[in-house]
Amino acid sequence: MPITKERKEELVADLAQDLDKVQALIISDYRGLPTAELAKLRNVLRGKKAGLHVVKNTLMELALKRANMPVPEDLLEGPTVVAFCYQDIAGPAQAMNSFLKEKELKVKGAIMGGSVLRGSEAEALATLPSREQLFGRLLGTINAPSSQVVGVVASGIRQVLYLLKARAEQLEKQGAA
Repeated sequence: MPITKERKEELVADLAQDLDKVQALIISDYRGLPTAELAKLRNVLRGKKAGLHVVKNTLMELALKRANMPVPEDLLEGPTVVAFCYQDIAGPAQAMNSFLKEKELKVKGAIMGGSVLRGSEAEALATLPSREQLFGRLLGTINAPSSQVVGVVASGIRQVLYLLKARAEQLEKQGAA
């Protein structure tokens, strides 16, 4: 049964609203995947705070235009499934890549930060560290100078304590003699 014009307008508006919240989009082919497999991928992505939409290419194109995002017409050909990465990009990209490799499918491309990534560039998103890993690295970088200062100050204090202890032992030996 065909979709009415009003329903198409609603779908485009919903997609455009979701596009305003995303960090990245991962576009892939899903040819030959049964609905149950797509549901599994959708559940995995939902756990990584991402969404998965099977969309008509024309509706996606309209939504991208409405959200002032680049429209990669070459990526919007054939059956298209789009992963919406809301917070973390690496987690959903890794999940999507591993799922698609298992099913012998590939990522067509991605849209991130107003740039269109194709082929290997889009697959490289899966090698990015996760948001938590990046925060951990940042925290380690911030803490490194202060922990070095603490180490230097503590070593100075330790040296003074060792010197005092050695002197006390020396005086005890002299007093005992």
